[in-house]
Amino acid sequence: MSNIKRIFIIGHSGAGKGVLAQAVAQKLGWKFIDADVLGCVAHIGRTLSEVVGGEGERAFNHCLTEILSHQITKENSVVTTDESIICDKKARELLKSEFTVYLKVSTAVQLERLSNYRPLLPVDNFSALLDKLHEERDSLYEQVANFSLSSDNGDIEEHAASVIKGMKKQAILLASHAEKPKAVSMYSTKPRITF
Repeated sequence: MSNIKRIFIIGHSGAGKGVLAQAVAQKLGWKFIDADVLGCVAHIGRTLSEVVGGEGERAFNHCLTEILSHQITKENSVVTTDESIICDKKARELLKSEFTVYLKVSTAVQLERLSNYRPLLPVDNFSALLDKLHEERDSLYEQVANFSLSSDNGDIEEHAASVIKGMKKQAILLASHAEKPKAVSMYSTKPRITF
């Protein structure tokens, strides 16, 4: 179907990364891999550095990057990532080289989806905590993704179809770039799909 062998789905907790990844994998007949290992802030209500300290946070992010490096060697897979994968520069570079989907979610929808079971610890203002994460991470997610969509309406079938359509468009763009003479540039020229 295309030269794209993997799809990585990134975004905040509560966006629906796992549900979307499973739906896309099923439609493509690919394997679903859940590498969303912690989701610390939304699960616990504390930042990773508050839970494990600065050194622990760096070690955890390094571990996530190792997981990502391993998953990039696999073919025909749809991989969800931990929300903090974007915090590591090497991980961001790896994600830029793949078909990466940023599944967006508004804070209001995120709060609604997470309210039944998260956070595990009391938080004075959970909405403000989630807003802070959006402020810190949204632009990083945007930088590495070549396809983005909002999950706010919850239509998994529509979203899965959009991801597959985006993947096909990306494959066509990549093929057309491969046929053209390559200009030397120190900047990434990765094509970006928008709907």
